Amino acid sequence: MNRIFVYGTLKNGQPNHFRLMDPCTGTTLFVGVGETVEKYPLVIERSWNMPCLLHVPGTGWHVKGEIYDVDDEKMKFLDYFEDHPEMYTRTLISAEHSKDTRCSDPESQSNAHNSKENQPNICSECWCYFYNDRDSVRDLPHIDVYDSKGDHGLEYDASIDAEFDKDNKP
Repeated sequence: MNRIFVYGTLKNGQPNHFRLMDPCTGTTLFVGVGETVEKYPLVIERSWNMPCLLHVPGTGWHVKGEIYDVDDEKMKFLDYFEDHPEMYTRTLISAEHSKDTRCSDPESQSNAHNSKENQPNICSECWCYFYNDRDSVRDLPHIDVYDSKGDHGLEYDASIDAEFDKDNKP
């Protein structure tokens, strides 16, 4: 199995979570709610309002997300879905999580730090997708947790996924 850290539209309650959980593209097991050990800038790109994590370690915030174990078939699908290595590059990072196996929502992720204080943390090496076009988004505000319907007012534009679905019809 491959361990992954998701921070955007693939999280529970977000527009593309169904893709992560689709058994037709491989196996996915929820591990826990977590956050990056290193700080990274997480921004919302403006043409599609999609979340973009930038590989600039030590900058930004400890990003909150979810950790999953996926099989090789799902990993191959995720590489294709994330347009790796063209749009996003898959890179190993360290993420901390507790043994809490409940799926998250954005509100519980915001409170995750408080709830983790009484639980032992586990550090895992996880694959994570970093946005390649850093120059186009470098000046955007950094956030620590993404929600497609958050108070930022930048709702995710799912029409980009309609193009993906059209290109992937059997």
